[in-house]
Amino acid sequence: MGVQGFQEYIEKHCPTAVVPVELQKLARGSLVGGGRQRPPQSPLRLLVDAENCLHRLYGGFYTDWVSGGQWNHMLGYLAALAKACFNGNIELLVCFNGAMEKGRLHEWVKRQVNERQTAQQIVSHIQNKGTPPPKVWFLPPVCMVHCIRLALLRFHIGVVQSIEDHHLEVISLCRENGFHGLVAYDSDYALCNIPYYFSAHALKLSRNGKSLTTSQYLMHEVAKQLDLNPNRFVIFASLLGELVTELTCSEVAN
Repeated sequence: MGVQGFQEYIEKHCPTAVVPVELQKLARGSLVGGGRQRPPQSPLRLLVDAENCLHRLYGGFYTDWVSGGQWNHMLGYLAALAKACFNGNIELLVCFNGAMEKGRLHEWVKRQVNERQTAQQIVSHIQNKGTPPPKVWFLPPVCMVHCIRLALLRFHIGVVQSIEDHHLEVISLCRENGFHGLVAYDSDYALCNIPYYFSAHALKLSRNGKSLTTSQYLMHEVAKQLDLNPNRFVIFASLLGELVTELTCSEVAN
């Protein structure tokens, strides 16, 4: 499994560690990560890793997109998201990946191969059946990152970009700038003991635009299931390594 499979392990094998939350309700409270107090009336500040959240920021899957309705729907969705955050006293900062990390080049190559195979499946499906492809084959437009960045700026949502090491810069930005939580979906973040860690994949805005929900990962529950001190997640990650393919978290914990 290795480090990269740890996030999926939490989803599948630690059900008590994944709990649904409404971010507006969390913003109305006074506690932040670690039980610290948040000053009254101050916004709930959340850092969003755009690399893990592009699909949700784009608004999800819609069959109309086959006919070219992407841009208008994306603008409408982000406008509703910005309004929901403003009304709910939530401040978002979205971090885009601008780093050229040679150590992660193999991950990029693997993603490109998978996307090419998916594109071939989509073309074959449309040619043979003449219907929109299944949701699981959704591929975002190539220019989506740039379009979302421009749209976020239009709706006054903060945007930054990493330069050298995306994951390290996101973690540092979260810890050093008073953010109360991180919205992402990556094993690297799960293993770094972020005070409030939310799922980017589960981020959902209700149809009426009033409720913004997601899932929160309770890493102390994960540590309890693995019989591990939460402060030793980094050591645990080093034992898993990048290239371990056959071990599971349970085997390592035992």
